[in-house]
Amino acid sequence: MSDILRAEKQGPSRRAVASAAAWALPTIAIAVSAPAQASSGIPAQPPGLNGWIAFGLPGSGIEQYTITGNPGRDHEYGAYGLWVTHTTSSSVITGTRIVVHYLPGPSSWSPGISSSWSNLDPIGTHDFPEGRHVSYQMTYLRTIVPTEGVTNLVSDMYFSGFAQLDGRAPSLYVDRYVTVDGVELAFRRKIGTNVYTPLNDNTPPNMPNTPTNPRERRAFTAPDGAAEELEANVIPA
Repeated sequence: MSDILRAEKQGPSRRAVASAAAWALPTIAIAVSAPAQASSGIPAQPPGLNGWIAFGLPGSGIEQYTITGNPGRDHEYGAYGLWVTHTTSSSVITGTRIVVHYLPGPSSWSPGISSSWSNLDPIGTHDFPEGRHVSYQMTYLRTIVPTEGVTNLVSDMYFSGFAQLDGRAPSLYVDRYVTVDGVELAFRRKIGTNVYTPLNDNTPPNMPNTPTNPRERRAFTAPDGAAEELEANVIPA
């Protein structure tokens, strides 16, 4: 049974689900995260594909979704970027992919402009509490050269797609997968919440909470002091 289907059937059953109050999000702006790298006072994050990319949701009469890597830019919770935690210089890192589940789903996505990530390809539908979502997957194309502690990836993806909302609020889940030394690690977050769900038995059932206060900057200073205010319809996640 696939990790996606297994998570849908089990929900937050026997595996613990770390949850907290929903983020206080500006209008419909969302930045979805695997939590930023832990500082000295924050519990160590588990191994896996962590970091932040930006998800644009429809609003203000614009029914457009976007997914943007924003490399080297900052947002109110941290810095954009993707990395694999708890690696060594001899780690073998493969199977890096991100699956997004949208309701309603875009009819199509623009071709990718990244040399590091594949196009966003449809992989069917999956059921969530809000209803049946359309699922898409992007995979990392580069050979990953591991480093001690944290291995950074290139997050230069950009995709856009349109959907007819008909007054509905969009729903979005994001799954992250990476295989380190033959062990697949995978977890899911629902955009706009702080709910973390492991997708297999290899992935730890607990994770440090994502900050709910923008002043709780836990990890990063953007390169060269770069800064970015969240756009009205963009959420870092």
